[in-house]
Amino acid sequence: MLIGDIVSQNAIKFPNQTALICGDTRLTYLELNSQVNRLANALLGIGVKKGDRVAVLADNCPEYVAVYFAVAKGGIIIVPINTTLDSEGVSYTINGSEANTLIFSEKYADFINSMRSRLSMIKNYIVIGEAPGVANYHEIVSRHSSDEPEAKVSEDDIAWLCYTSGTTGAPKGVMLSHKNIISNVKDMIISGYPTGRNEINFSLVPLSHATGMLHPLLYYIVGATNVLLERYDPKLVLETIQRERVTACLITSPLLAPIIDYPGVRNYDVSSLRLVLGGGAPIPEGSARKFNHIFGDVIMPGYGMTEASSFVMISPLLEGPLPKVRRAGSSGKELVNVEVRVVNEEGEDVAPGEVGEVLVAGDSVMKGYWHMPEETAKTLEGGYLHTGDLATKDEEGYYYITGRKKDMILTAGKGVASPEIENVISLHPAVSEVAVIGVPDKESGELVKAFVALKEGEKATEQDIIEWCASRLEDYKVPKSVNFIDSLPKTASGKIQKTALRDRYS
Repeated sequence: MLIGDIVSQNAIKFPNQTALICGDTRLTYLELNSQVNRLANALLGIGVKKGDRVAVLADNCPEYVAVYFAVAKGGIIIVPINTTLDSEGVSYTINGSEANTLIFSEKYADFINSMRSRLSMIKNYIVIGEAPGVANYHEIVSRHSSDEPEAKVSEDDIAWLCYTSGTTGAPKGVMLSHKNIISNVKDMIISGYPTGRNEINFSLVPLSHATGMLHPLLYYIVGATNVLLERYDPKLVLETIQRERVTACLITSPLLAPIIDYPGVRNYDVSSLRLVLGGGAPIPEGSARKFNHIFGDVIMPGYGMTEASSFVMISPLLEGPLPKVRRAGSSGKELVNVEVRVVNEEGEDVAPGEVGEVLVAGDSVMKGYWHMPEETAKTLEGGYLHTGDLATKDEEGYYYITGRKKDMILTAGKGVASPEIENVISLHPAVSEVAVIGVPDKESGELVKAFVALKEGEKATEQDIIEWCASRLEDYKVPKSVNFIDSLPKTASGKIQKTALRDRYS
């Protein structure tokens, strides 16, 4: 199966089913497929060929969804661009991918115009909206046929070229094929992820991130409905859940805080929501408790990464009711058809309870990094994806992510996993968000440092946080300093950028 087959088949099987909702826009599968085909034919008509790269700089919108499916039908590779990047980051992504076409929202017209001299390989500029001297997206689409495009596409062809968030270094272009992506979707469903035609999924993660598009595919593939928000706003999120009777969504830890801390959150009817898949970094225990207290026990832990198409582990719902099978702090078990190992520095599997690096194998693992053969060989050494994430595994096969190898704090000869400290601090009633890093120290090597964002109207001192930790953690794990900041730096997918914290404060 190919990505483009999803909308083609649903246009035949469920033509009048609502596929997409975004603000006042509502598209059936028949309407969405028509727009997808027109765009695919338009791109092929202006000379974009199979294997070419089309870069996209836009916020969540119906046109973005059409682009994803249209390029897939044409055998073209999409390059989604992180909308939080500066001009250097955007040009790095576009030039590095060697894209010849750029589709962007009117909102970014001035930004793109200011850097056109640096984008020498771009031949086609297309704007969603209006921009002087730039081809209009909707005009192009309207001029072309809604017939299925004539293009020979293989499941091994690259579909997505997704650049990593760069939380631990320079961004890398991850090559994902149709087979990688469809395998991940099928593995999720076979592993017990609950989806069906009657579900209404809310896409909160930006479509510029691999998970932001793969998660909705779990619903598109069965003919369900996906809801988009053009911008993330807790009030709009709550209003949309209530109005559209949303049943499911994917959310990252940093996106939780604005919702659970929003004044009047309990005034909204969110009773329709029955499943929230946790993505990105593990959700701190304090945030999960607060969320469940408001929305009910609906969070489904998971773990994944772009190099594995998105998802690697989820809680196995097939074993019983969600509250009974979930383990506190666990990311669940590996998906069906996905192999996971936890190994030590010598590459040997560790015993239950011991910490090691997570290795992943399966059809969803990337083809490699774009134009980076040495990095690809290193990351895929021995036929396994070396994730750089550390974890333990218990006797029953549940995994517990303890942090990144590069995020481990070594203080006085002892290793400290920052998520353990973050979980403790997240339970403090005044805390909204927290991140913990190690800062250089001549005597100890590194010292534990915490960065805390407080809830609106709440107060806490550095000593309050340190004493809170001291009563719950071993001495060497207690932060030696606490910085209070308004908000933590994040990537477009909602991950906290600890490299930015280190650069700024170390």
